[in-house]
Amino acid sequence: MNELMRFVAAVLTVGVMMTGCAANEGARDGAGMTEEESLSKPLEEQYALAGERYDELQQRVTAMQQDIYGGEWRTKTSAGVIPGSGFDLGGKLVGDTRDNSYYYTSFRNYVYDDSTHVTLEDVRQMWAKRGWDVTEDPMAPGNTRLTVTAPDGYWYEARDWNKGEFNLAMHSPVYWGSVRKTNDAIHARLDAENAGRAHGDTFDPDEDNYVTLLPGVYRPFPAWDALEKYPSVAEE
Repeated sequence: MNELMRFVAAVLTVGVMMTGCAANEGARDGAGMTEEESLSKPLEEQYALAGERYDELQQRVTAMQQDIYGGEWRTKTSAGVIPGSGFDLGGKLVGDTRDNSYYYTSFRNYVYDDSTHVTLEDVRQMWAKRGWDVTEDPMAPGNTRLTVTAPDGYWYEARDWNKGEFNLAMHSPVYWGSVRKTNDAIHARLDAENAGRAHGDTFDPDEDNYVTLLPGVYRPFPAWDALEKYPSVAEE
């Protein structure tokens, strides 16, 4: 009888494991694609998709900035061009690892006075009118942050540190993709465009590595042919 019970338990365990594997295989990312569909694409196509997703996030950042404050915001332009590993978000996509998924982030802030101060309550009402379920989290004494995940999977955070500075952070959904190969390709082209002064001084950072830009102005995703446009840079 004990032997039979052990056999049945073993069969059930294998069945559960196989069911879990099957569920992981069909997990779809923020674009509705499976891991196999994404990773089977050649690098150039994956690169193009990464660029589209970068632009999609920046468009949402622009819209949110304009709703809050239409003046200049500070940001680190080059940092947001390189996506992070989706694994770092802690299971947002079933089956993701440090190598097969990525997401984009964006950070903006501006220093306000009485005439330009938008409170967190203003933002809460703004988001609530969109039908979003807003969460308030306590931070340091006297400070809070608002967070929300929109129905399309984009995450937003607003902070007001009561020191005259308003902070806005966002990140995209997680996407399947060969993150190391894609990031290497982005890095190489980003460096080539920087060295070749592709965008003049528009995105040159200050001594604190920040740049001040109006909503809608952001670092373009590096062109795929940047290495051909700046061959002397690529060879260095």
